[in-house]
Amino acid sequence: MTDKKYGIVTGASRGLGVNMAIELAREGFDVIITYSSNKEKAEKVKQELQQSFHVRVEIFELHVEDVKSVAACYQFATETFGKNLHVLINNAGIYRNCKLVDMAPEDYDQVIDVNLKGTFYMCHYFAPLMIEQHYGRIINLSSAVGLRGMPGCTAYASSKFGVRGLTQALACELGPHNITVNAIAPGSHKTDMYYECPAEVREARLQSTPLQRAGDVEEMELLVRYFIASNFTTGQVVSDNGGTTMI
Repeated sequence: MTDKKYGIVTGASRGLGVNMAIELAREGFDVIITYSSNKEKAEKVKQELQQSFHVRVEIFELHVEDVKSVAACYQFATETFGKNLHVLINNAGIYRNCKLVDMAPEDYDQVIDVNLKGTFYMCHYFAPLMIEQHYGRIINLSSAVGLRGMPGCTAYASSKFGVRGLTQALACELGPHNITVNAIAPGSHKTDMYYECPAEVREARLQSTPLQRAGDVEEMELLVRYFIASNFTTGQVVSDNGGTTMI
């Protein structure tokens, strides 16, 4: 156990989570990266971060939809790194492209459980560490679909609109404890999830994007850096989506 500041990034074995973990390591944080199934990829990310930034990195198999798993992650974090948690990034999520009439109720439940309830569970367990030290940064992952619904996104939009509301409510609750809570609402970025979408879905999204391209995953690092550095930004949703939605 150490007294050094550390951060946690859920779902950091691939996609945007990797780049968020990179930014924490670049800023000098020790990091816990969690994964749900691919330990090999998580180990690879761990080695790359340690070699590139000379920080301590640990991995943890976490299923955010399971409150017992989240409790085990809390125990692991506090026993391994202590209580000096500065940053929590709730990135873990799943996607189902399916219209309402074709979606099985259990698939809807799974998306809500992982994306929304999982974010709540992580905040519920880890925010008290930040309250105790009167400092913290929580970054939740919403989505462009969490700002404007799209066909085929019944479950995903529901979950990401929920994350947006959760973010704003927690910003109000935790603000007096010097904890900021913000959300990033990515559009189409070049991740596994993006390439797993049907080609016609990807094309439709590009056509509706003013910049006419998908985002590079490295662009996510800039937003993480901003939310870590800002002392007066809370309850906000930054839409890194090429102009797909505009507020």
